[in-house]
Amino acid sequence: MSNHRKVVITGIGVVSPTGIGKRQFWKSLVEGRSGAKKISSFDANSYPTQVAGEIIDFDPFDFMPYKTAKHLDRSTQMILASAIMAVDDSELSFEPVTQRIGVFTGTAIGGQAWAFRQYEIFKEKGIKRISPFTAVTTFPNASSSQISFHFGLKGPSDTISSGCVSSTVALGYGFENIRRGDIDVALVGGTEAPLHPGIFGAYCAARVMTTVTTEPHWTPRPFDVQRDGILLSEGAAVLVCESLEHASRRSARIYAEVAGWHHNADNYSLVMMNPDGIQSRAVMEGAIANAGTTVEEIDCIHAHAPGTVADDMTEASALNCLLRNRLEIIPVVSVKSMLGHSQGACGALETAAAVMSIRKRTLLKTINCENPDPRCAVAVNRETLLNHPVRHLLLNTFGFGGKNASVVFKSFQR
Repeated sequence: MSNHRKVVITGIGVVSPTGIGKRQFWKSLVEGRSGAKKISSFDANSYPTQVAGEIIDFDPFDFMPYKTAKHLDRSTQMILASAIMAVDDSELSFEPVTQRIGVFTGTAIGGQAWAFRQYEIFKEKGIKRISPFTAVTTFPNASSSQISFHFGLKGPSDTISSGCVSSTVALGYGFENIRRGDIDVALVGGTEAPLHPGIFGAYCAARVMTTVTTEPHWTPRPFDVQRDGILLSEGAAVLVCESLEHASRRSARIYAEVAGWHHNADNYSLVMMNPDGIQSRAVMEGAIANAGTTVEEIDCIHAHAPGTVADDMTEASALNCLLRNRLEIIPVVSVKSMLGHSQGACGALETAAAVMSIRKRTLLKTINCENPDPRCAVAVNRETLLNHPVRHLLLNTFGFGGKNASVVFKSFQR
């Protein structure tokens, strides 16, 4: 690892169910506020699930011209807004070497909601009324393309669509490109806008979501005995990643170092993790090895922990095998307990939470875990702890399609 360049995060932009922008996002996490709400964007009263992590205060026109916004799907609007906020937060200037700056984004469903709406127009009014922007707007790679276009970037621009791990893998690819010297800067992130009647209905049919219909703030319930499924959410986040040399030359503020990562596949099920936990443990061990550190140096786990009965048990079991005699002393946090599960965007959103936790020396709490399941024997952190130093944080993202990804973040001191 000594021959590789160090990679650090210097900018954060967020559009989330608990707040727009870094400051609102962080304040809500520290306070332990839930982003769960009764769905208002469409009538879900006939659905078995009627709550979601809906964003009600996002206005794309705050970030881009009307002419641009009206030709973009909501998922692309949110990630472009996040990228604008992240670049502003990093105080990064792109000139004159735009070819040394890449964009790596992740999304599971991309612009499917736009496609559904245009199909309804097609059925009702015919082919001549379909928007001419539909083809390019619904491509998953619209997210990376629009960010590159907006900033005039000429480095690699790619979108990863790998289910729930999409933006975590995008972070890994950006990290690798910087570490080996192909580029100096990467804008990495993820986005998801699944709150459309047809898409939401598909998740209902898959029977993976909570069936709570009242008091939305009590769901999801990761590691709790009463957990009953995921809270589907929308959202986006972008991180500015740089080589340490590049960041140091411009005296950039550094949130944390991206120390290493790994990803693999379960080859078990399209909708749940392999209950033997072998690949889940392997991906964590791979990330730790890639970071050049050891299990004994991990201070905190930001778990995938979506609030499903089976997957929470599997992850807890894998953590048990990984941590062994340290299981009872390593705090485990579920950021999804507050944000819900934003599918391909969850890795980027939870990375934002993780690196701010490191920078601000704050251990976030897991909400809604009132009665921890004894079958999930991990040290679930249920209180926000200030002035709590974390040197190495392990973040897990597991998900649909049997995909697994883990990242190790490290505190940075000049």
